[in-house]
Amino acid sequence: MRLHQIYAPLTQQGHEVILYSCAFPGCKKTENVDGIEVHRLGNDLTFAPRCTLGLRRWVKKHQPDIVVEELNKLPFYSPLVYKGPLMIQMAHLWRNSIFKEASFPVAFVVWFFEQTIGWFYKNCWFSVYSTCTQNDLKAFGAKDDRNRLIYCGGDLKAYVPGTVEREPFILWISRLQKYKGPTDAVEILEKLAADFPELKLVIVGEGPFRPQLEAFIAEKGMQDKVTLTGFISEEDKIDLLQRAAVHLQSSYKEGWGLSVIEANCSGCPVVANDTTGLRDSCRDNENGLLYTHCDIEDGAAKVRQMLTDDDLRARLVAKGYEWGGSFSWERNTREILAYLQEIIDAE
Repeated sequence: MRLHQIYAPLTQQGHEVILYSCAFPGCKKTENVDGIEVHRLGNDLTFAPRCTLGLRRWVKKHQPDIVVEELNKLPFYSPLVYKGPLMIQMAHLWRNSIFKEASFPVAFVVWFFEQTIGWFYKNCWFSVYSTCTQNDLKAFGAKDDRNRLIYCGGDLKAYVPGTVEREPFILWISRLQKYKGPTDAVEILEKLAADFPELKLVIVGEGPFRPQLEAFIAEKGMQDKVTLTGFISEEDKIDLLQRAAVHLQSSYKEGWGLSVIEANCSGCPVVANDTTGLRDSCRDNENGLLYTHCDIEDGAAKVRQMLTDDDLRARLVAKGYEWGGSFSWERNTREILAYLQEIIDAE
């Protein structure tokens, strides 16, 4: 989504944008998406090495002014292949949190390849979403003047406060993966159930962890209190944000936490896990409440506080609306374009 929101407008300004991305079942191998020329290849396991092997050929074919690598999990090692202007775009580093998401062998591979960033990417130009990722990259030797913080944007025209009363449900939005903390959200609801019998949990999103999550909900006997919507439209997501009592973000690690900003813009109170990325988008006691990292008891306490303290909730919602309104995709596009030009000029 972020890539589309930033780079599609650049095509309207006359820039050519070519994207190589991972294929998926039933996809078109090549298509034009809002001006972006998209090429799809490989799968989750083969995409990274195929990019490494194909980059030299693609550069020769397209003759780009600059190459952008989206570094997520497995590096493409583009600095070894391409010596021209290059920007590394990064949401977050996994660090040790990958061991909470994947089996040990898989987690170790991801962890190990992240360690190589300090060897092969140290002199690169980075664009990151949060100060947490900036600091992680500093630990790998990234240079301060090449480690640029450019926040995510938001659709400030679509995400606005609703006109109906808030309803007794907690809203959770993300891809269904273990590290996103959906089971934590279920446990937080469980802690509150006795005092808030009408309170429910709506989980929005789809992903590989859904079977395990469904089993966990059944094990807890929470089937009547938890709804899994699967993938929904943007319009339906906005509607839920305009009606929810609280937006809960329980991810163990994020690059930024865009849903926090979307909730702020929609006038929805926010409670989030105190972790990398989320502590950037959700400033504690300013535009939301942070709970102690992965502490279910404290998470429940913070949701309880948001539900019962009218003055606190009103203040955080007002500040959140102001904070969320300072971000836009238009601003994001301008900042990225200026940074790309800076890199081109420097190289």
